Amino acid sequence: MALSFLTSSEQTLEVVVTCDSSIKATEEERSAYLSSGDLDDLGDVGDDATKFTLKALSPSEREEAEVKAGAYTRSELGRLLWVEAPSETQERARWHHALTDDERQAMSDYQAYLSRVYLEMVSASLTLINGEAANVETVNNIRPDSNRVQTISELVMHIQRISLLGIEGK
Repeated sequence: MALSFLTSSEQTLEVVVTCDSSIKATEEERSAYLSSGDLDDLGDVGDDATKFTLKALSPSEREEAEVKAGAYTRSELGRLLWVEAPSETQERARWHHALTDDERQAMSDYQAYLSRVYLEMVSASLTLINGEAANVETVNNIRPDSNRVQTISELVMHIQRISLLGIEGK
């Protein structure tokens, strides 16, 4: 069969985030883990590493997260600009500088929408942190902010992986 089917949106997966100070891994190991979602790829995960339990999201739960974040009112110009933006840092900075004020505002609005979607996805998926009930507010309290942002991004990546591909992946 060529199509993959998620057997249950109740599937769960335990993950860690690579900014956790209890994880001792090379950049290659971190990258491999983020690509595969397999803890065996990550190197040394200390016993005190923070473990997040995520449940897969059904298509309707993913759509609900997008709607709650403002899918029907998001900036379509911002979405288009987001897709068209160069990936190389210096080229992207010059490209962004050349945008009109309206285009910059549209891009900013779309980036804010994406941040809201990420938080809604984490809210719908996160069930436990270190075996105890948790919610997105707990994640929002992670400090420093750079670790909070990275945690949210990595959790969303894992959520998308298990929701779209299942725990086994491709």
